[in-house]
Amino acid sequence: MTKYLIIVLIFITAVFAACTTEENQNNDAFFGHEYFPIEQGNAMIYKITDIYIDKPSNIYDTSIYYIKEVIDIPIIDNENDTAYRVERFYKSSPNDNWTIHSVWTTKRTELTAEKVEENLRFIKIRFPLKQEYSWDGNIFNELESKEFRISSFNYPYSINDYSFDSCLIVIQDSSASLIHTDLAYEVYAFRFGLVYKEATYINSQEVIFDLPVEERITTGTIFKQELIEIEFLN
Repeated sequence: MTKYLIIVLIFITAVFAACTTEENQNNDAFFGHEYFPIEQGNAMIYKITDIYIDKPSNIYDTSIYYIKEVIDIPIIDNENDTAYRVERFYKSSPNDNWTIHSVWTTKRTELTAEKVEENLRFIKIRFPLKQEYSWDGNIFNELESKEFRISSFNYPYSINDYSFDSCLIVIQDSSASLIHTDLAYEVYAFRFGLVYKEATYINSQEVIFDLPVEERITTGTIFKQELIEIEFLN
């Protein structure tokens, strides 16, 4: 396991362990729907950092842009459930005007929180919340089966100008070796929803035992989505 993944997972584990309170341990019936709120008109604005590395081609690209997700009108989906359109707006810098980028959908049932992203349906969260609870996040799409797992919940988390008393982390990928690191997870805040997302997939064709793979990347992608502003109607 590489130093990067070790550091991230140690941090996650330490924070979560410190916040695994008696309430968390004894509240097996806590559903946690509030971690995935859906309120028409509410909006979350994110800063996106997207890095692409291809050393053989001498490509080291970093793109920074902004996405605004607005909960739009309710619809009835193919499962006859009430879902909501999510209008996603884009701009390349803080001073630009928003332009429509794409439309996703989202819904929350008694047992799942789901999002359709670019026509792929993901089970983002399974309810009720339990420590180490896992499920196939890709069961409703054609992608390879992928275990999503609740690492912990009810812990404080801060990002940019926001501090949240209670957050949930869902780990979507975590594996590493001398030649790769795969790490993907999402952080949800109680009554606010997604506040941070990261997906790091890097590989190396060189094996240098005292040099972490993050410092000898051959190819890779690093995606970070961080909350910078909340626009709630109420």
